[in-house]
Amino acid sequence: MATTAADVLIERITAWGVDTVFGLPGDGINGIMEALRTRRDRVRFIQVRHEEAAAFMACAYAKYTGRLGCCLATSGPGGIHLLNGLYDAKLDQAPVVAITGQTYSDLKGSNFQQEVNMVALFEDVSVYNQEVINPNQVAMLADEACRHALNHRGVAHITFPVDYQEKEPTDELSMHKRPAHTTSRWQPPLAVPDEEELRLAAFILNQATKPVILVGQGARGAGQEVIEIADKLGAPIVKALLGKEVVPDDHPLTTGGLGLLGTTPSQDAMESCDALLIIGSSFPYMEFLPAHEQAKGVQIDDKADRIGLRFPVDVGLVGDARPTVAALSRMVERKSDRSFLEQAQAGMRDWWELMRTRAMRADHSWTASAKRYVEMYAAAAKARRAA
Repeated sequence: MATTAADVLIERITAWGVDTVFGLPGDGINGIMEALRTRRDRVRFIQVRHEEAAAFMACAYAKYTGRLGCCLATSGPGGIHLLNGLYDAKLDQAPVVAITGQTYSDLKGSNFQQEVNMVALFEDVSVYNQEVINPNQVAMLADEACRHALNHRGVAHITFPVDYQEKEPTDELSMHKRPAHTTSRWQPPLAVPDEEELRLAAFILNQATKPVILVGQGARGAGQEVIEIADKLGAPIVKALLGKEVVPDDHPLTTGGLGLLGTTPSQDAMESCDALLIIGSSFPYMEFLPAHEQAKGVQIDDKADRIGLRFPVDVGLVGDARPTVAALSRMVERKSDRSFLEQAQAGMRDWWELMRTRAMRADHSWTASAKRYVEMYAAAAKARRAA
């Protein structure tokens, strides 16, 4: 059986670790669906009821596994439906490859059925956005899409004319001798700030008497380092929603979440702290952060344009969370006064008791509410049958 351009696409994305594709079939992606069918022992295709769900599922898959998410939709309206879920991936920095179909290459510009300018449509949501214009370029486009999605933690989009999907690549090099296949290996860079910047940050934290640490998804994989520096500082660890997994909820150093879905002890800590260490977070609800004149700020982020984005920091450390926190921790002195942390821990004991009491209330429990709903539904159904 001849190898098609669609076969090449699926081979390349699986080489990058894609083992699950979420999507909805359509005649604009028949060639890609066949390539998935013949490789169903290596890559799962999970069919959804709506393309929007496919994009959200790919985004969630990327968030919870740390691997590439992948979604697939047909031409025109199918691709349009992906956008809502892909904006979630863009804004939450999840690496997702989005593949869409496109009308026949020789009918583009003729207002053919479901013809939509997919490249223009995906421009705002993507870190990489290309259309296949030659079956021989598919391997290169797939490699570049996967690399960009991982490196920039965002959406990479390829749109694929339906007739090219079933073309057989010639494996010829271009006039510039571009090889058909490139490496599928990628490792994130491990950057650590300058030592002088680390010393300035450590000075601020060492001078503080009531420091607080705010962690986001950028602190994933640095849980032990975060716990170590929090323990030395006597600082409660407050978690943005996307940083929930960094430290377990029952760890004695954390006060849980912040904001509309947060805890009272987290808000109390923010309102009384005199230094805030932000690690890998661009927590958007600034009204829950300390007053600017109240606390000095230190921020760690691997993207320089996020430094000071939500809180005016005194020192911005551009680097990866794990090595940067470890380097900073070596310069931080262990505080003997643990009263601020102990106050937060006492607050958490009260919080957990409140949660237990609220959860066990029989009069307003979910079970009681569900029971009343079922009884009301049954009564209404009986009345309809009687009518």
